[in-house]
Amino acid sequence: MTETNSAKSPKCRPYHRETVKLTHTVSVYRLLTERLLGMKKALGFTDNFASTVYTNFDIVQDDSCHPSLIHEEALGGIFNLEYSLNGRLLAAACEDKKILLFDAGTHRHIQTIENAHSNCVNCIKFLDGNTFASGSDDALIKLWDIRNLNSSTKTLHGHASWVKNIEWSEQEHVMVSSAFDGAIYAWNLNSPTENSVLYDRVFQMTGLVRMKLTPDGTKMLISTTSGFLIIIHNLNLLTLFSDFASFQPALYRMVQESGQHFPSTNKYNYLFSPSRTRNRIEFIDDFPNDAEVISSLQIHPHGWSALSRNMNRDGTGEWTTVHDIQERCIKEYEEAFELVPDGESTSTENIEEDVNLNQRITDIWTGSVPLIDYQPGSYFDWGPGQDEVTMTNSGVIRMSPPSQAYFNANPNEKNRLIKNLSRMTHYVQEKNVGEGFIKVLSFSSDGRIISSPYDRGIRLLGFSDNCQELSSCVPETPKQLKTIVLMKNCHKDVVLSCKFSPIHHQLATGCLGGQIKLYQPVF
Repeated sequence: MTETNSAKSPKCRPYHRETVKLTHTVSVYRLLTERLLGMKKALGFTDNFASTVYTNFDIVQDDSCHPSLIHEEALGGIFNLEYSLNGRLLAAACEDKKILLFDAGTHRHIQTIENAHSNCVNCIKFLDGNTFASGSDDALIKLWDIRNLNSSTKTLHGHASWVKNIEWSEQEHVMVSSAFDGAIYAWNLNSPTENSVLYDRVFQMTGLVRMKLTPDGTKMLISTTSGFLIIIHNLNLLTLFSDFASFQPALYRMVQESGQHFPSTNKYNYLFSPSRTRNRIEFIDDFPNDAEVISSLQIHPHGWSALSRNMNRDGTGEWTTVHDIQERCIKEYEEAFELVPDGESTSTENIEEDVNLNQRITDIWTGSVPLIDYQPGSYFDWGPGQDEVTMTNSGVIRMSPPSQAYFNANPNEKNRLIKNLSRMTHYVQEKNVGEGFIKVLSFSSDGRIISSPYDRGIRLLGFSDNCQELSSCVPETPKQLKTIVLMKNCHKDVVLSCKFSPIHHQLATGCLGGQIKLYQPVF
């Protein structure tokens, strides 16, 4: 790494900047000359050009030599940043109930929507050229038209807790949202109702943190509080709820970790079958650390991989991880199982001893209780002489008549437990700062670079030293992400959110202290 100080005069606020040392660079003059002469690009030109651009990313300076920023004491933390589809507008979701809008080209503040919600604004999603949606801790989703921001066009009621994600399904043309109530809803924005819209609950699980759709809408990714990711392949929102109506992912994952035989969970093996043509489920559990809460989740712009950030079970460290999410060959799935002998689930004591989780066995039982209905102490306030609920005496694990009928028809599945494929490709350890706040990662529009909050600064991470595409440098074993640019002390407080423009070479970051800064290549 080479060190540079981007402060061009003593009046400028100093910050520290380091970049990777390049072996090949691209001269802008040479690039224009060769294009004028009609010369073909040399082998490796695209990678060299990308590395030249990204290593020159720096905070945009204005004429008075002050970094481009917005700061208002009343903003609180900047929880989310989102660009419009054409990259011209930048929207910021603020802790203090506000939404800010900026012109991304001129870096000017356009408008502040005061009291956009009655609580913290968590997320913003542009749905088309004029409309964006916002989600909040007030459990509401609001739709806004950028041509008239005096009030929202619609307020959507459905979630019972903090709304954390809003997505748009290109495949089914519906808006999809998730919240800390463990529910995922699909909203038909074209419904004829006057004051609201039609919606369906398409998924429900305990411990749901984040939900993302791939750009083509064929996969759904879910992060959890139990240290694993869920992929739903061949996504069909119309049948998703009925397909998974009685399936409890957290329970199946715990049985996987226990390695013991529970027929009432094994009967759901068919949901993992590679022969399923819709809503096939898969778990990802290979992390470089003992992961627990996976708080941030992003999808590669080409749908190749999932980018996540998690916290250790003991709360001592944070890690950023990249996992491949593309389809594997059928043979790999068919061979990914283990046979569990009968009789291993007879002892509850063995279950509690063998399950390697930092949670009580009773946490499984909460899988049948909606998060919004669960109050600490209400279900687990054990009095004298009362036994704690366990897998067996709660009735959650039992051989029910439907299970028996399933195994009569599929005897080979009774002792078969699905194993999860290894999918991790890259990882890096992060600074464990800003406890309790989610740090939002971002992919660049070409998928070559990852922007990651790093204390009061950011890191631009690549899959290789010269910013190759992931498809050109897929490792045989997981490798550490390369630091392309490290910028320290860019903000006055811990950075919470990063977002690359979908069109231009531009990056926006926001911090806990209410600052927003823009970065572009500076030559």
